[in-house]
Amino acid sequence: MLKFSLKSALYQVPGIIFLIFIYRFKIEYDLIRRRSHDFVFGRAHAFTKHLLKLLNVKIEVSGQEHLINKPAIICQNHTSIMDIPAILNTVKGKSLFCAKFELFRIWVFGKGIEILGMIKVYKDDRKTWKVLSDAAKKIKETELDNKALTSYLVIFPEGTRTKDKDYKMGEFKRGMFSIAVKHDLPIIPIASYGGLDITPKGAWIFSKGTIYEKVLEPLYPADYDGVSIKEKSIKLQNDTKKRINDGINELIKIHGNS
Repeated sequence: MLKFSLKSALYQVPGIIFLIFIYRFKIEYDLIRRRSHDFVFGRAHAFTKHLLKLLNVKIEVSGQEHLINKPAIICQNHTSIMDIPAILNTVKGKSLFCAKFELFRIWVFGKGIEILGMIKVYKDDRKTWKVLSDAAKKIKETELDNKALTSYLVIFPEGTRTKDKDYKMGEFKRGMFSIAVKHDLPIIPIASYGGLDITPKGAWIFSKGTIYEKVLEPLYPADYDGVSIKEKSIKLQNDTKKRINDGINELIKIHGNS
């Protein structure tokens, strides 16, 4: 059962619901006016800005020079439901998240995330793998110009949020790394710290605070040539996890007593 505080029940959660309705209406109006998908996706960034202000949460970002302006897969450790707005705040491109298909059935909200292009994932691993592979292929084939938003496929490779107060990550699922190899998409690792102090798993309690996002140097599947596809995906997975883990430790060292 989700836990609520008096503040979240009376102010924060109703405020979030209000923002969802407002931006869902704006998206529908954009569709009527036949705005471009990039313009419509800009509503997600605007929603994030107002959400963070409502919850009194700040995002501090370092390493933005590593955000390459080409389609890629973003991998971040998963600590809080605030990870999604944190990434939307950090990455100014078109960040496409994976969401359980049940979320797409939620009135107002579900249709909104479908219009934005979020990816449905299923309990069937094979079906999910195909959906993600198709999404990766689609962003790989995206033609960019100077004004277009860069498309990124965002995953939390642990598959679930951690409860570990030391931010120890769980095991990474290899499927997305196999997809990265298949479509030759770079991996952009992001280390995140601070989310557990704002919204712990199993609670809709939002505390004032700062989430620290450290964008790390990308990894390229082509750099792992000379081994089998399976070995390449395993090496890519292990190196991504190590890079994120090192980034988390750096953030803890700098901000652990903040």
